[in-house]
Amino acid sequence: MAGRTGTIAAAGFCLAAALAAHAGVRPMVSVMGTCSALTPNTYPMDAQAWFDPAKQSQVVFYAHLLFPLRPLPAERDGAAQAWHPPLLTGTAGMGLDSADAFYALADWRDPSGAPVALYGLSFTARLRSDYLSVNGRDYIPHTFAMAIGTRDLRSQAGQLHLPTQEGTYSVRLSVDGRDLGLAFFRIVKSAQAGPQAGAPQAGSPTAVSK
Repeated sequence: MAGRTGTIAAAGFCLAAALAAHAGVRPMVSVMGTCSALTPNTYPMDAQAWFDPAKQSQVVFYAHLLFPLRPLPAERDGAAQAWHPPLLTGTAGMGLDSADAFYALADWRDPSGAPVALYGLSFTARLRSDYLSVNGRDYIPHTFAMAIGTRDLRSQAGQLHLPTQEGTYSVRLSVDGRDLGLAFFRIVKSAQAGPQAGAPQAGSPTAVSK
């Protein structure tokens, strides 16, 4: 029993050490924005930042993140705010990295600053075969995606009320208590003339300045 207890304690210490060594990693945001739907591989089907509840039944927020496997000093942040501890899944025998444990949180706000939705998740650990190599450096890819309804309340996404107020909404994304960025979208009514769905818009990932 003592030997088994010692083995469990040693495993717990190794896991804690791995998480501590990886704490404070700041990921790269490769893509972030809003759209009306995602493809099966979690890429946006359009580039949309204007939504009319009479025409679109949901607003989708997505972010593709790359976590450096061996972060440089410049890729670390200072002390984080309080955050929910990550939930590791899988085992090392399956090729999962114990340092691959991150918690992401999306905070949706309406034009008046009132909360619309609050949703967090622990990323499922990726297989090492899924890691990406860019310019000789290895990254762990993760995707955060969620949607709120414009006509139906989606409590599973932490949605508190429908986006009935016209104006500019924001979605703040954080990982392990550290802010990564903001996405913006507008809620309009059918009488208002908004950009056509799928067309490049100011503030969207595909907008092009002229």
